[in-house]
Order: sequence, then structure tokens, then C-alpha cells
Amino acid sequence: MANSFVNAKVDLTTTDLTTLYTTPSANVSLVKSILVSNDSGSSCNIDVTLVDASSTYLVCLKPKL
Repeated sequence: MANSFVNAKVDLTTTDLTTLYTTPSANVSLVKSILVSNDSGSSCNIDVTLVDASSTYLVCLKPKL
């Protein structure tokens, strides 16, 4: 199977949970890097969570920006 590189972006404008990327069925995804930037001018909190098909999750990043 050939490699396919995806660059996913999202502008967070609410406090709701937001899905950035979903792996297509019968595929595997590798997250190479995550870049988070605060451009709001005030402090904010962000949680980055990876979830698999069985709803097992791994909290990867929980900084205060």
C-alpha cells in the first residue's frame, strides 16, 4: 500500500469537542506531529486526545496556552 500524507487543520472557535482527523476504514494512521498555536490574545486550555475504534484513548497533550 502506498503512503498518503495528510495535513489536517482546524480553527477552534468554540469549547465543544472538535474532531480534526478520522482514519478511513481499513487503514492505519500515524500522527507525526501536532502543532498548537494560541492566536486569541488571552490564555486558553487545550486537550489533545487520540481515540481508537474501541474508544480507548490516550491523552497526548494538556498544556495551558
